[in-house]
Amino acid sequence: MKLKMLKKGTTKTVRDNTAALLLLFVGFFSGFAQETEENKEPQSGSTSVKLSQEVMNPTTLAWQLQLEEFAIFKTEGQDGFAQNFRVRGIIPVKEGFLIKVPQLIRVIAFFNTAPDGRTGLGDVTLNQFFILSKKDWGQFGAGWNIQIPTRTDDQLGSPQWSLGPAFTVTFTNLGKWQMYWIWENFFSISENDKYGSSAYAVLQPNVFYTWSNGVYAGIEPEWQIDYKTGKVAIPMDFRVGYIWSGKLKYNAYIEPEVMAYRSDGYPRNSANFGVRLGFRWYLPM
Repeated sequence: MKLKMLKKGTTKTVRDNTAALLLLFVGFFSGFAQETEENKEPQSGSTSVKLSQEVMNPTTLAWQLQLEEFAIFKTEGQDGFAQNFRVRGIIPVKEGFLIKVPQLIRVIAFFNTAPDGRTGLGDVTLNQFFILSKKDWGQFGAGWNIQIPTRTDDQLGSPQWSLGPAFTVTFTNLGKWQMYWIWENFFSISENDKYGSSAYAVLQPNVFYTWSNGVYAGIEPEWQIDYKTGKVAIPMDFRVGYIWSGKLKYNAYIEPEVMAYRSDGYPRNSANFGVRLGFRWYLPM
């Protein structure tokens, strides 16, 4: 697969944007790290590992606000800097009205920029996971997704409503390791006569190692497969992060990502290289 090189002018813009993003990340990190030093309580190494794993576990019942900037420096077939800014809120429910099991409701919104500079809202996704089984080895959950076409430009999102089931399996009894899988499905349910029907899945394998000082490292790529054509996009990333506890629980990370393989003509993920900067707040129930 051939990747187009960025022009000199674009390279300078990318360099400036990268520096700005890194400064923003360091500012967030320094401020909250200082608060942590002022408020933290002594804890053993095992407690710190446990804290990190609880924060990273996607089935942990906790109120969360997650901000993530994905700066895209190389896009297949296009020149120019692009970005996806994601805001995700997570609402925990100890017991539902109809289904009497713990639940997590996620609301995800995007503010995107295309390589040609067009900027605006992306799509909004709602999903709900039911924690159906909790064992010594981990948890199993299932639920549903709905994608709402709220994009302000066709380059920034999909023109169709999509709906589908979702599943998650978490393995937590692995010492300082943690592994979980998320499988989400999206099937178009509107405008099929105009745009054609679509059916694809997002499979997210997550493997992390946590140290006793709150530092962790691992992978969290989002692999995609088109059910109709069999075409795939398989990015790979590497995340380094830090989790600490002050007034709330915090998680900050940096995550470079490169497209390891993409089928010719796959339409939904054209990012060849980018860097994610994320910050998350957690408030236990």
